Amino acid sequence: MIKLSKYSVKLAFSCVIAYIIASTAAVIAQPKPSQTNSLTKLTPTQLKVLRSLGLKVALPSYIPADFRADKVLVSAGRENVDSLGYLVVYKNLSADKCFAIESVSGGIGDLPSGSRSYPINSPIFGRSVLEQGVYGNAKQPTLLSQWLGSENGLFYRFVGTGIVPELSNCSNVTPQEAVRITQSIRYLN
Repeated sequence: MIKLSKYSVKLAFSCVIAYIIASTAAVIAQPKPSQTNSLTKLTPTQLKVLRSLGLKVALPSYIPADFRADKVLVSAGRENVDSLGYLVVYKNLSADKCFAIESVSGGIGDLPSGSRSYPINSPIFGRSVLEQGVYGNAKQPTLLSQWLGSENGLFYRFVGTGIVPELSNCSNVTPQEAVRITQSIRYLN
């Protein structure tokens, strides 16, 4: 009986480590409006999952009135435990418009210029740019900001429609709205 207990503990520990190291995604169910945090529009469960990464979580303090967090995806890279990140997908109530805030802990590069650029002046991260162009999996021009952050910390960005599969069946907010959302990104306490 003792050997079985030790084996079970070791197996459980190995499964947890494998889960963290393997490329994973945790999707949290859609929140009920009464359960959302008014500032970030996330449920308590979604906030708990983000904070469980042990990362400094930053999300927009401004989200358009009819939008809410639809999904929270958390990931860890296979090759490097340092490549932790998250993607928070926001959709409006009719689900015809969406955007996401993405965070990664490393491995980023500069975004090529798009057909139009919109200046961002973040009180926390400084000056940057929101680009309108064809990026990622997008089939038509979309919105994507340059990464915000510092070399010693996490990086954050605004992600428009079509870039990732979770943003494929909706349209973008206006570039002006995207700039306003991006400029409002703040660290959660």
